[in-house]
Amino acid sequence: MKTSRRTSSGIKSLQKLLIVFLAGSLVLSASCSRSEQPARETRYLMGTLVEITAYPATDRTRQAVNRAFARMEEIEDQADPYGSQTLEDLRRGNPSLLPAALSRILDVAMTVADRSSGAFDPTVGRAVRLWGFDGADPGIPPDSDLTDAVKTFGYSHLAVGPDNVARPLPPGRPLWLELGGVAKGYAVDEAADILVQEGVEAGIVNAGGDLRSFGPRPGWGQWRIGIQDPDDPQGLLGVLKIEGGSVATSGDYERYFEKDGVRYHHILDPANGRPSRSGIRSVTVIAETCALADALATAAFVMGPEKGLRLLETFTGVEGILVKAGGDLVVTSGIGERFDLERR
Repeated sequence: MKTSRRTSSGIKSLQKLLIVFLAGSLVLSASCSRSEQPARETRYLMGTLVEITAYPATDRTRQAVNRAFARMEEIEDQADPYGSQTLEDLRRGNPSLLPAALSRILDVAMTVADRSSGAFDPTVGRAVRLWGFDGADPGIPPDSDLTDAVKTFGYSHLAVGPDNVARPLPPGRPLWLELGGVAKGYAVDEAADILVQEGVEAGIVNAGGDLRSFGPRPGWGQWRIGIQDPDDPQGLLGVLKIEGGSVATSGDYERYFEKDGVRYHHILDPANGRPSRSGIRSVTVIAETCALADALATAAFVMGPEKGLRLLETFTGVEGILVKAGGDLVVTSGIGERFDLERR
């Protein structure tokens, strides 16, 4: 059964969506002729608002947009930690046959987990549940509960065989998978692929700031993507210029609560099951696919500025912008003129 939970964290994602793309939408409206106007639709999926913008605004394009949303709904069902039988089987320590989408999501997750030495780990689901970041009322869990949760972590305890069956290692070990760090990006990729296959000339799929664009943007050529300033909810850190590809951001301002003057955000360190204190405020990653960008942004955030930068540099075609606590920026060597800093 699919459940839809409009939470406070979803509202923060909505704010991010508006900041990242609304300005671009206004520019589009001002710069494009009537014949260049897009088909645009917004729906609430995967804990955030998803906006699809597609050119040109024809009946065929609108039908393709509907099919793209339908595919995202299918992926949401398969990756839903509350409704997926596959994920429930693994929580019980039982093997489970993976649907095709989950198999591809896990492939990306395990690749990034291995390359980051576990800084990204899809098995931290028990701690996510304890902190309540997947619900409307997050809070600090007891230390003893977190200690027990950390014992269930470990991507090396998950094996996927050629038969596409996921198996806990050793058998019977409970695995609490949390796939949100990849599934949303993968859903964005699938939606964009459908639009391309259906003959849509250009467009962008934006899921709360995790997005993928394709085709030349009418009237401009490049897509201009605003990156939120972690210190200013209504401001931009800078603007990325891309001709196509994916962008994803992980930041401590996206989902969080405060208690006794301390901010507790949703990006957990697999080493201890607590919000990462790596000295980073946000990481934005550019990659060919949104699934990869999504996972790498989380991994680099947990690893910290220096190690996170080195991780991103090891991936071909990947660029990144890391905002340190205090506001200093660290960027990959190939970012070049693709990023215009707004804050001076």
